[in-house]
Amino acid sequence: MKHLSLLLLCCSVLCCSTAGYSHELPEGAVPLAKSEQCAACHPTIYKEWQESFHAKSSALKDPAHGAVHQAFVKAMEKKGKKGNYHCANCHAPMADNIKELMTGAAELDSNNWTHAEGTGCTFCHRIESIVEKKLFNQYRLNKDGSFHTNKPAKANLPHKTGQSALFAVGKVCMGCHSHKMNGKDVPICLMKDEAQGSNCLECHMPQVKGAAAIGAKGTTHRSHKMPGGHDIEMLKKAATLDAEVTSKGKERNLVVTVKNIIKHTFPSTNPMRIAFVKVVAKDKNGKKVWENFKESPMEDKQSFFFKAFKAGEKKGVPSWAADGIAFDTRLKAGETRQLSYPLADSAISQVDVMLIYRLFPSKAIKGFAIPEDGVNEKAYLVAKKSLTL
Repeated sequence: MKHLSLLLLCCSVLCCSTAGYSHELPEGAVPLAKSEQCAACHPTIYKEWQESFHAKSSALKDPAHGAVHQAFVKAMEKKGKKGNYHCANCHAPMADNIKELMTGAAELDSNNWTHAEGTGCTFCHRIESIVEKKLFNQYRLNKDGSFHTNKPAKANLPHKTGQSALFAVGKVCMGCHSHKMNGKDVPICLMKDEAQGSNCLECHMPQVKGAAAIGAKGTTHRSHKMPGGHDIEMLKKAATLDAEVTSKGKERNLVVTVKNIIKHTFPSTNPMRIAFVKVVAKDKNGKKVWENFKESPMEDKQSFFFKAFKAGEKKGVPSWAADGIAFDTRLKAGETRQLSYPLADSAISQVDVMLIYRLFPSKAIKGFAIPEDGVNEKAYLVAKKSLTL
């Protein structure tokens, strides 16, 4: 897998035609506005949104995303092609020139707030419908500027409101989180198929204490932090880990059980996300005797939960060049998987088993100059079991 680092180059970038692709905002529509305008009446929700990765989705706000985007642009330039910010469809959906960004006719501008805003309040809450397309979906936004929710307040408000069934069970999320296909119909992510009847809101926008707005009668609201793989508490709710040692005569065997307890794949969505099991066996003095891998979790294929792409016989290609999936060892929704390890060394008296999650493999961190900021390179400990023999 010497080409693994190439695989990780894509993140959400697909090399395919972008002609005609942009969210639909009717002619003469009320323009989108900065999210900070919502803070006066919705201070709690605005603060939550600021902490979310929706607020940091643009390559101008997320250094990791920015680094991968620049790597993609350079890769295209080496081929004599002009790079584009195809990711704008979901990462900068409020851009006032989104079509030009996606085709490469324009570049991100840090002085343009619509490029840096990320996925803001006035974008999501003006969604009227989802425009389903083959490669990925888009949204159709309303013309009058009214803000849609599942149950809009009936009191006098400083803005128009509207009711939308899309917000009831999280269907509104599927404009961006449904699927992404490359130009050869290879699924980069396929949440619409990987999710098993799940309601995104249950986990990613749970009910929390506090009124949705100043003066509102309600005592709870849906959190707009929208946690995911960057949140250790969310990760701990995604999978369980168990381990036991079985004996047959003088032979001892470690059996590790990992179960995905969420309603979609683990890890999910972003091709860079990985999870793996690390096993360390020690003697009675605490000295390491054996481990299931030394440098890369790929040394132990059964413990590695990841998705990789291929082109012909070549494995580990970037997603835009892929003509198929090389392998997909991620845990499906509700799946239980058992790993088995012989404990041949009689000196082994203790075994530590850990389920670890990473946003980016170490090769991606190095290959694309992704900043090591205490988050991007972090190994999140999802679960741990220690056994004494």
